[in-house]
Amino acid sequence: MKPPKPMNHQLAKSYDGLPRPSRQYFQDEATALEGHRTNSRRVFLKTAGVSIALPFLESLNAAHAVASEKRDESAKRMVFVSTGLGMNPRTFFPEQSGADFAPSPVLPAMMKHRGEFTLFSHMDHPNIFTKHAGIRSLLNGVLNQNARPGQNISIDQVAANHVGYATRFPSLHISLGGVESASYSSSGILLRQETSPEALFKKLFVADSAAARKARALELEEQGSVLDLVRTRARRLERSVSRTDRAKLDEYLTAIREAEERLQGMRRWQNVKKSEVSKEEYDPAARGHGSLDYGFLGPVMFDLLALAFQSDSSRVITANFSMHNRVIEIDGVTKGYHTLSHHGNRESHLRELQIIETFYMEQLSRFIGRLKGINAKGGSLLDDTMVFFGSGISDASRHSNRNLPIILAGGGLNHYGHYDAMQRHNGKQTPLNNLFTTMLQHFGIEIESFNGATGNLNHVLA
Repeated sequence: MKPPKPMNHQLAKSYDGLPRPSRQYFQDEATALEGHRTNSRRVFLKTAGVSIALPFLESLNAAHAVASEKRDESAKRMVFVSTGLGMNPRTFFPEQSGADFAPSPVLPAMMKHRGEFTLFSHMDHPNIFTKHAGIRSLLNGVLNQNARPGQNISIDQVAANHVGYATRFPSLHISLGGVESASYSSSGILLRQETSPEALFKKLFVADSAAARKARALELEEQGSVLDLVRTRARRLERSVSRTDRAKLDEYLTAIREAEERLQGMRRWQNVKKSEVSKEEYDPAARGHGSLDYGFLGPVMFDLLALAFQSDSSRVITANFSMHNRVIEIDGVTKGYHTLSHHGNRESHLRELQIIETFYMEQLSRFIGRLKGINAKGGSLLDDTMVFFGSGISDASRHSNRNLPIILAGGGLNHYGHYDAMQRHNGKQTPLNNLFTTMLQHFGIEIESFNGATGNLNHVLA
């Protein structure tokens, strides 16, 4: 039996990452409902921690079939790599546009993949002027503090909702150097990240003990019984409340249904054996010096991302080099990252900042090369994987959110080289959500516009 197909992404929801409430909480909540004191959907989701996920319309007994199912080699994948302090525009953007552009100072490592990526200039989120906080808007283009639930969902979560539990993890998230997520669920919740490759490895490949699996199964069963209780009591009120309260009650029941759907997805994978990797692919005993040992952690992180795709553990991933002011352990770097990014045109700072940003491009190039080396349906895994690189800030020294550093590689798209996205008819920069609209469409999602996009980039990439 093949994994069930997910429903339309507009109905899909994602895990809010909050702790599971007690049975007493749900009983109290049901009592409150019977007293006609229903909460809004947002309050219910954030307070009760109701988890949301894609619905499954086929039998829950598909788990054993999944265990023997081969990786779906026709599936699309996305990975979003970001930096917390942008890229110096003077060393990132090439001087020429077109397919034959000469590389800028930080790009030489990427040139081995010429023809397989597009670097965009003059592209950003036109309504974001939040300086460093722009990283939180990178994947949605929305001013998050003013957004209502569902308005600020990030592109990775739209894609993850589309995939659902066809993979063990609808999405994965990791950040080096600190926590700095830009991923927002359908309910507006900022998603959690792993902060070390070791933790991500355990999540992907280390099997839980039999006792842990049994305890988890009991937890899932308990959650299901609590949801049954709340749903039954809430349904009794439908004929006795006002039209306004009935609408609120419908929202409440919708949240319960979404929680049940997530439980279905989790149960499906409960007894499915995790994929295995050899020491040639990844050695879990290896250790870095600390959280800033990027020379060790960077390659390990990207190797794990490739393994996650190769094992079909997930098809949507975000990875971030965080914003901080500690000294990154790379040869030649002696000052804090934030200090270097706010260089004030001092040559000593600019030299060290270029070392860091060159390292980012080297790791991106290495990851692309790794995907190219993995065979899939007569081609490579890169052919079915869109690799996005960017930041929510461009020139950190000026706190600018304009002209963001953007690269898109792979995915079977027709790549341009260096594309100048300045709109000639109005002199404005192209909204980044136009590119995200094209990515979602290429991912197989029927969507006309993502978060207010004014068009798409199909004329460039399709």
